[in-house]
Amino acid sequence: MPARRDALSILVSGAELALLKKLDFPCSERVLATAQPTDEGIELTGSRADFASLAGWVAGEANDARRSRRPRQTEILYSIAGQLEDVLTSYRR
Repeated sequence: MPARRDALSILVSGAELALLKKLDFPCSERVLATAQPTDEGIELTGSRADFASLAGWVAGEANDARRSRRPRQTEILYSIAGQLEDVLTSYRR
């Protein structure tokens, strides 16, 4: 996928990518299709809208995992949610 000027990106671990694929959020297909391995992790790229939608789903699932006492899943989801929120707030228009 060619880089777009308005594209945002985050780096995730293999475990984070695997969990996102497993959860298969309605908005995640386009972002997950961009997965590219790098020296620092796996880069995911998407638009502000893609990342904002994904952030909402991930945060909701993280809260559910916390309530259901799934500590490892909660930790991974909060990590992803934090990265999404950081990139969204860093690149406000």
